Amino acid sequence: MNLVARFRRVFGPRTIQDPEFGELVYMHIRVAPERSYWECEWLFPVTDTRVSISLPGNSDGPTEDARRFYRELPGQFPDHLGRARPEIERAFQRWIGRPVSGDLWKDLRLSGFGVEDPSQTPTPWDMMFETTGDKWLAITIPFVGDRPQEAVVDT
Repeated sequence: MNLVARFRRVFGPRTIQDPEFGELVYMHIRVAPERSYWECEWLFPVTDTRVSISLPGNSDGPTEDARRFYRELPGQFPDHLGRARPEIERAFQRWIGRPVSGDLWKDLRLSGFGVEDPSQTPTPWDMMFETTGDKWLAITIPFVGDRPQEAVVDT
């Protein structure tokens, strides 16, 4: 093992190879360890694209609630997307100046999901999209359970 690899192993973030989600990187939050989480690029089966996800957990790994949340997400995604679409369309129209294409994927790509406490009922979580055209936007749709909230846009 070369010096750089040893340095990363000792001082870098902890990583594990997970059978469901691939390589996970532990993001330890020293001042609030209960908010620590694992992150990765997950091959989302519905869109067959890589998306960023965060899974709450401790140094031993993600919580079972986090795993369950992401296991169930592909089956629920079409319904969630349908509920989120009006918020996506409002944000897109406001920031891009035209309606979203009938085929959403011509204008946007799914870029990630986040959940902070999947044991909470209803669960707060979000899905994020990025525009594919000349003007880059990130459009995040926060959810509380099955209810989408107002879009948050980053430029």
